[in-house]
Amino acid sequence: MKRFSLFLSYAFCYVGLLVILFFAAALPSFQPLTLASVPHAERYAVATYILCYLILALVLLADICLLFLLHHVLRGTIFTKNSVQLLRIISWASILTGFLACPLFFIFSREALFIAFVALFLGVVLRVVKQVIEKATALKEENDATI
Repeated sequence: MKRFSLFLSYAFCYVGLLVILFFAAALPSFQPLTLASVPHAERYAVATYILCYLILALVLLADICLLFLLHHVLRGTIFTKNSVQLLRIISWASILTGFLACPLFFIFSREALFIAFVALFLGVVLRVVKQVIEKATALKEENDATI
């Protein structure tokens, strides 16, 4: 059952990776359609492109780090400084994604606000998990040093 759960996690991450790459490639064709309902959209087009690509880059970074973290789980090396660093990167990428999605609220209203809230909440939760893993790693290293 544990292997199946890891397989599903890997599959979800790889599918997410493909979706991110699809959105990055398809963003120029979606952008005019989404901005068509916004008054004076030409003023916001470049800023929206930049924000969307920055968000996609951060999500891509978080997804790649998550794949590395899953690899650590598969190997059984969870409580290491490398795993803590990966969690730190994922949490900051989520928080930055939330902050970058906030300006899109003025253009896309509810959708961007929902994405910003979810990303910020996920980032804060991951910061707490990172702190727990960091303390557990320190206790493990102390325990390994005494034996």
